[in-house]
Amino acid sequence: MTHILRKFNAHVDGYSTHLEIEKITPPLVRDQVEAIKAGGLLGELDVPLGVQKLEAGLMVNSRNKLLMGKAGLTPGKSTRVTFRGVSVSEIDGSQQDEVLIIQGRLNVDSNDWQAQSKTDTDYKIGSITYYKHLIDGQLVYEIDLLNMIGVVDGVDQWADIRGGLGL
Repeated sequence: MTHILRKFNAHVDGYSTHLEIEKITPPLVRDQVEAIKAGGLLGELDVPLGVQKLEAGLMVNSRNKLLMGKAGLTPGKSTRVTFRGVSVSEIDGSQQDEVLIIQGRLNVDSNDWQAQSKTDTDYKIGSITYYKHLIDGQLVYEIDLLNMIGVVDGVDQWADIRGGLGL
């Protein structure tokens, strides 16, 4: 089914940005690879060793003091951002709900101030330690870097390795 994103929102530590949010950039889940050139291989091969650093972002159309106050926190402190989106099928009108939960550190990137125009503010979410993505309540991704959990399509890809390490 074709589902087209209709509306979305971001909650930053519980604060709803539904009147300000303009853009969301979800994390990209990509392999962290290293190339090997073993003597018995015909050519170079990338070997996956985990996941690449996760990064996300959001853009709001305001100068929100509460959001700005989430950037530049002391070490060990982070912010929880929950993205919610609703997609509707053009074929049958069915609705699909998505939820992304991210734990990381907010960094603010203020854009230019211009007279008689709105001022967008970009926030990058870096140092992400936790990412969870659900579609209609079904788990697509759950990545918990600190606890070596890597669920993809409902299957924990790292369970055996964690067990071997006694974690």
